Amino acid sequence: MFTQWPMVFSLRHNIRILTFTLLLVMVTGCGLLPQEDEKEIVPIINTPKIAQKPEYPVTRGTIEVKASGSGKLLSQQEEDLFFTEDSQRIKEIYVKSGDTVEAGQLIAELDSGDLEAQLRRKEIEVAKAELDMKQILRDAEEQNELILQKQKLDFELLQDEWTQLQEKVDASKLVAPYDGTIVSFTGKKGDSVKAYGKVGTIADLSTLTVAAILSQTDLNNIVTGMEVVVNINTVGELKGKVSRLPEVTENSSNDSIDHYLLVELEAMPVGLSRGTPLSVSVIIERKYNVLVIPVAALRTQNSRNYVVVVEANGSKGEVDVEIGERSTTEVEIVKGLTEGQKVAGK
Repeated sequence: MFTQWPMVFSLRHNIRILTFTLLLVMVTGCGLLPQEDEKEIVPIINTPKIAQKPEYPVTRGTIEVKASGSGKLLSQQEEDLFFTEDSQRIKEIYVKSGDTVEAGQLIAELDSGDLEAQLRRKEIEVAKAELDMKQILRDAEEQNELILQKQKLDFELLQDEWTQLQEKVDASKLVAPYDGTIVSFTGKKGDSVKAYGKVGTIADLSTLTVAAILSQTDLNNIVTGMEVVVNINTVGELKGKVSRLPEVTENSSNDSIDHYLLVELEAMPVGLSRGTPLSVSVIIERKYNVLVIPVAALRTQNSRNYVVVVEANGSKGEVDVEIGERSTTEVEIVKGLTEGQKVAGK
């Protein structure tokens, strides 16, 4: 009886240990098992809508055919500065870009060697010959006619030599042709000059004008007096008229004002300077009360012009059209459409 009690107690103790161990294994084992994947959320994809072609009404309006170009403000009185002598070096320059000068003011001169000394000696010779001529004329009755004629020819020869020297001296000096501003002077002291080669530019900055470059094709359709819209970023749109077409001459340099179409503005804004960039649109033709559609609605295939007409019930069909003038945004419809119809864009 007493010997069985410890065995029963030991058995119960072992059962408790075994139960605790099984529970521990179960808890630990759950942590070791792989976790189930979370359900993936699939985004809802909406079916894209087919882009609707824009529709435009056929309207009546004014269409303008324009020729466009770019340019800048230049002076109406502006010319290149150059020497007429060839292969001589610049001796001195008396101005710089931005200087204002008066008519006749010395701008630069060439190294003419002893040319001025030669001129001075020749002036003395002419003066002496002139005195001799006066004396001869007073004593003309006593002189032989042949001797008198020879004296006259000698005097004229001296005068011609003096004139040639004077011209050479004058040609070695570059002077301002009028009151103005030295816009640029590219010649440098010591440079060898080429006859009529540009060394600078002078301009009267009180006479600014619009100068623009356009293609020769556009120029062929432009005449003086045509309306012009000028756009300057700092000012906006300005109105004017074509005052002169390009007048390129043999001696015109590439940046001469002669290469530009000139525009006379109704009013020149204050505060603008020479060289201010701008754009111009010359109105070559203007038509009123014509049928027009946007350029985006006109379709072309080979020599065929057509549009896609949208009917009131939504149906669409191609219609051939005859076009007239065309601007950058609109096309004139001469035949094929009526006002109020709708046409589809491309």
